Amino acid sequence: MVRRVGNDMRTMLLSFKPEWFDKIKEGNKIFEYRRTFPDEEIMAYMYVSSPMMQIVGRIHLGRRIDINIWKEQYKDDREVCDRVNDFLIRHTYAMPILSFQMTKSIDLNTLRSFKVDFVCPQMYYYLEKYPNLLKFIKENAVDVGELQVNSFDNITKKEICRKQY
Repeated sequence: MVRRVGNDMRTMLLSFKPEWFDKIKEGNKIFEYRRTFPDEEIMAYMYVSSPMMQIVGRIHLGRRIDINIWKEQYKDDREVCDRVNDFLIRHTYAMPILSFQMTKSIDLNTLRSFKVDFVCPQMYYYLEKYPNLLKFIKENAVDVGELQVNSFDNITKKEICRKQY
């Protein structure tokens, strides 16, 4: 069950390359992998880099999972261990993508007008540090379409560090 965004959940602006955004939108990518990430649930507005260069959605990320846990859990499965080792070269954590919501877009020039030095890809900013920008995004990145909720009830080893093509 997806927990509603409350006052206790921080909000960030998180950068994605277009191919990863497409996989999330299609429901084919249910974990977000990063080298560093906070250990808390996060609501993130999705900024998609060139050629889109705009905020286009919002995701609710669960608490991070240290990928090494999967390495230990699947130590007797060579295929999974090889995938985990490959991911560990670039990533440390996997965050479950609990839900995804398309939003009305906000372009990069508008974001830059708030004097935020947003750089792509693979960066994030806590929007609480930029209250005017957070207020603007909340008011303008309105929901479009249906909320997509991912279930993690029956995750199989195929989902662990799965290559996204």
